[in-house]
Amino acid sequence: MEFYSQSRFSNWVNKIAETELDEDNPETFAVFDQMLEDVIIACLSIIRAVKEREIRKADAVKEVEKILGLIPNHDFGDELKNELFQFTLESIKAVLLSFRLYFEGKISKKSFEALLKDALKKEQSGDYEGSLNAVAQMGAKVIKGEQLPELDIPEDSAVISWIDGIDAISSVLELSKIDAPTE
Repeated sequence: MEFYSQSRFSNWVNKIAETELDEDNPETFAVFDQMLEDVIIACLSIIRAVKEREIRKADAVKEVEKILGLIPNHDFGDELKNELFQFTLESIKAVLLSFRLYFEGKISKKSFEALLKDALKKEQSGDYEGSLNAVAQMGAKVIKGEQLPELDIPEDSAVISWIDGIDAISSVLELSKIDAPTE
């Protein structure tokens, strides 16, 4: 059972390459959000597979690791596309690490605000790995069902792209509740 493939990432890279970005038309940037949401949907499929006992949690962690290993690097020869692509890849990293923590059962008891404070403090000290992990802990809480509050994030922080991924998880989960068929 394959939840995500290299060719799926390649399709997104091709779609981004074909997209004409227009800074005056935010809708032209939707492809980046769609790529991020596609990864989240794949991860939600892994959760479903675990719940339906098709795979074990340990296998789910391996699947998430596999997707993490597929994250492409690409130069579009366009500064704006490259910047948005890198931002999206950082968001995807935060998403995948969140799902990994979720499958490992490592759900933090800290509040979202305390985790954000940790993330910002670690970022300032140059511990980007620790900072990303603090944000991923927020994501694991969201996946488990906690509501992501409004957070005040400095504009110049690397944390912002990771939080964007967590926010996307929250949005996709909300939409899946709306779209869920009523039994």
